[in-house]
Amino acid sequence: MKVIFLDIDGVLNHNAWYNSEAYYKNEYKDPDLDPNIIRMLNEVTNKYDIKIVISSSWKIDSYCTERLRKADLENVIDCTPDLIFKIPMDIYYRGMEINEYLQEHPDVDKYLILDDISDFDSEQLQFFYKINYQVGITDVDISFIEQFFK
Repeated sequence: MKVIFLDIDGVLNHNAWYNSEAYYKNEYKDPDLDPNIIRMLNEVTNKYDIKIVISSSWKIDSYCTERLRKADLENVIDCTPDLIFKIPMDIYYRGMEINEYLQEHPDVDKYLILDDISDFDSEQLQFFYKINYQVGITDVDISFIEQFFK
């Protein structure tokens, strides 16, 4: 199974979105999520049969996956385990949650981490693609995702 571990803040929403006229018109299903990015992500995940696992801190909200589905984000299958309150903060990093998810799901044979912060171990960094939090996912990022999963 191909998986994208997806952060949300700085990836599906971003500074340019919050400063845009479209954001202030509030015509979208979820004003905190850029609908153009959701459309692009849906296209690439559908084309290459990629599943999405939420690695964002948004996952601590029990309605996170429902909220994303209502915003039309497709292919969301799960969230990484929440370890932030189970591991001392001085040793915690987001990559620990991805490692635990991968251990529990051996059917994941290829993965990519989309995040605006590189909070991962050295092995995971080869599967990490940094998103510019100022603009979120762009066409260039989508091209990288396509090449990665081709």
